[in-house]
Amino acid sequence: MAEYRIDIFYSGRRLPAEISKEAITQEYSTFLEPEIRKHLEMDSRAFSPERGQYDAGVLLRTFEGYRNLFLWLVDRDIFIEGMNFVFGCAIRMKGAILSVYRLNSEELIRKETVHEVGHILGLGHCENDCVMRFSNSLQEAIEKPGHLCSACREKLQRMHGI
Repeated sequence: MAEYRIDIFYSGRRLPAEISKEAITQEYSTFLEPEIRKHLEMDSRAFSPERGQYDAGVLLRTFEGYRNLFLWLVDRDIFIEGMNFVFGCAIRMKGAILSVYRLNSEELIRKETVHEVGHILGLGHCENDCVMRFSNSLQEAIEKPGHLCSACREKLQRMHGI
């Protein structure tokens, strides 16, 4: 039995949400029970006309007061201040937003889902050959593995008492 439920929302097509649900089940079944909830429209106030992107921090405020863990997959490019773009942005033990805009394969959607959910569960970036390695480009995301390293898995087990 999983320790937490994570609700998956999506903007755009439902397929990335289905891919993410499968990735969460494969990597985090001990910790999480994923459930696809519903389509959400993106708040137009988060759009920056100067950048042509959505502010991930503003979008995350959509979930203020939401009680369950969440993952919101969006089909638009997102950024946080100080970065040209981000694949995702997470708040520990709350939720994350993940943009599939630059992710051109199911494998990349899986990797970045596992990465962002790792942040939700409390993992930081990792220097090992691990999905939690920071990706500053699409090429770096392609090159990193799709699974947690043993050190990150052990860290999760210690943090969550499993």
